Amino acid sequence: MKPNIIVAGILDTKGDEIKFLAEQINALGGNATIMELSPGAEVGWADIGLSDLLKDIDKTPADLFKVDRHQAAAWVTEAAIKKAAELLEAGKLDGIIGFGGSMGASINAAVMQSLPIGVPKMLLTTMASGEVRPYVGTKDICMMYPIAEAGLNSLTKQILTNAAGGIVGMASAPKLPAEDSKPLVGCMMFGVTTPCVLRASAFMESKGYDVIINHAIGTGGMSMEEMIESGFVKGVLDITTHEIADEMLGGVLSAGPNRLTAAAKTGVPQVVTPGGLDLINFGPKDTVPEEYMKQTDLPGRSLYEHNPTVTCVGVLPEEAYEIAKNMGGKLTEAIGPTAVCIPMKGWGACDTRIPNKDLGWAGPDAGPSWVSDPDHPEWSLRSKRFVEGIKESLDLSKPNVEVLIVDRHMNEPEFADLLSKILNDMLDGVWEKGQYTGQPGIEVL
Repeated sequence: MKPNIIVAGILDTKGDEIKFLAEQINALGGNATIMELSPGAEVGWADIGLSDLLKDIDKTPADLFKVDRHQAAAWVTEAAIKKAAELLEAGKLDGIIGFGGSMGASINAAVMQSLPIGVPKMLLTTMASGEVRPYVGTKDICMMYPIAEAGLNSLTKQILTNAAGGIVGMASAPKLPAEDSKPLVGCMMFGVTTPCVLRASAFMESKGYDVIINHAIGTGGMSMEEMIESGFVKGVLDITTHEIADEMLGGVLSAGPNRLTAAAKTGVPQVVTPGGLDLINFGPKDTVPEEYMKQTDLPGRSLYEHNPTVTCVGVLPEEAYEIAKNMGGKLTEAIGPTAVCIPMKGWGACDTRIPNKDLGWAGPDAGPSWVSDPDHPEWSLRSKRFVEGIKESLDLSKPNVEVLIVDRHMNEPEFADLLSKILNDMLDGVWEKGQYTGQPGIEVL
């Protein structure tokens, strides 16, 4: 059966290119349907014309032409999202491809972001050679740079033909057999927590789960929250939560204010640690705020140049306390099993008291973000203040919420084993609050 491909764009300015793209899709084995996204004029030849599109929101082309282009585009976007959902529900959308400049890309991207993960999505736009986060968002959108914004010639025809082959191929891909589907565990990872994540996820896989490991770069955390809310994820190893530090302290890898809320709200079992929360992330060194550059002599605030495009600044113990209060407030809302595990000997590769290659830091000295607790030199002062913030903000009287203070470093195998064992017990329905009371190296709050 031929896959049904929606070909969308602003036809009064990109009509020839979109028509050619649809023809190539048909020639390559797809069934193309052209959907008009024109906010300024109706061409009259689209399979889904502007008039038809706007009916879903009780508007007409005449309404669009009376308002500014921004409002007109907003109405077209709203209508196109509704139409795409309708076509998907009716089994008439197996994939979508859009072509356009900045306006066409913006409308197309919003429509694609509204569709479920797994529906093939391809966006051809010159905006692909730039900052693409607004267009991709948290969805599996393939962006392709078409070289030119408009015009049909030997070069652009080949590019459009390649794109047509891409979307037809994606939409024709076989569906995975049902027996290959396993319960999905979500996990967050950054370079500094990699050893912990890989060991914990391998354990979960050995227990019959699939593990999706998101990169904690802002969009990764946003995607994880969305997957949890959508019901894809059955349990969460939230090992790497540093996106919260970036949100609160001005770093570039924020996942927004709703990070760490979806599992709490939906009741999905979660095991949470402060992985990577010793660092605030910026771009090249000259992008680090002057305020932070002036504080590098403070305990814990040291500068770490990971590479020419990534510079990290240490989180102060007092900031860790405030971050803990933020996290504790969110986790207090949890309705499902929730364990917070705090490794007192460091939160990642840069947070090590002595060089240890197995933990991710080869030295020659302590990790750049390390700061010792004067009362317990093998423990981090940042960890101590984090515990205090959690105690103040998290309702520890709840039977489904527990905090474990662990005499380990984040990347020690024993800590990874503890996290995965707790989550596995939660998913098996055998986890009980207090079951680790009295075990060596673990204090239960």
